[in-house]
Amino acid sequence: MPEITEEIIRLQSVPLTRDKMLRISREFEIYHNATNFVIKAILKEHIPTSSKTFELVKDEFVKQFDPRPQYLNDVIKTARVEIGKHRKMAAVVRSFREKIPAFKPGRIIVSPPIVRVREKALLLYTKENDEIPIPYDKPTRNRVIDKLRDMVNGSITYGRVRLTLQRAGYIKIDIRARTETS
Repeated sequence: MPEITEEIIRLQSVPLTRDKMLRISREFEIYHNATNFVIKAILKEHIPTSSKTFELVKDEFVKQFDPRPQYLNDVIKTARVEIGKHRKMAAVVRSFREKIPAFKPGRIIVSPPIVRVREKALLLYTKENDEIPIPYDKPTRNRVIDKLRDMVNGSITYGRVRLTLQRAGYIKIDIRARTETS
């Protein structure tokens, strides 16, 4: 039986141009608003599962944010994780108990086909199907170039990708990679 190992591959982007940062920050804002919308819907309707959340939120979500079903699935996963984190913190920290959980801006957690890993850049697709390339910087790319090639070739599969805004013009990229060994 093959053994599956997972690891997080950490990369850094090069400093991005102002135009590209505006396009990317718009995507970060949309994801932030969409996740908070889903969190509020889950808490308001007391929805127990992801599939029921998908059914109940789908129509309004498509109108306001994005028509892609994979995008909605990623937002629902993120929202449910955020609610879980908030509940754990509320058990310990009293000030959390009366507050509604909120997703903090500055992060996107998505999976293929919304993002694609390439050897030199990560491609982020918008709802208009435009692609925004986010090039890796050389030191971090060279450290994991063999794994990136394997991901492009398909011998290593990758799941969710987390993009985090950092200081002026940089983006931190974390890729969850799965490898099967016999």
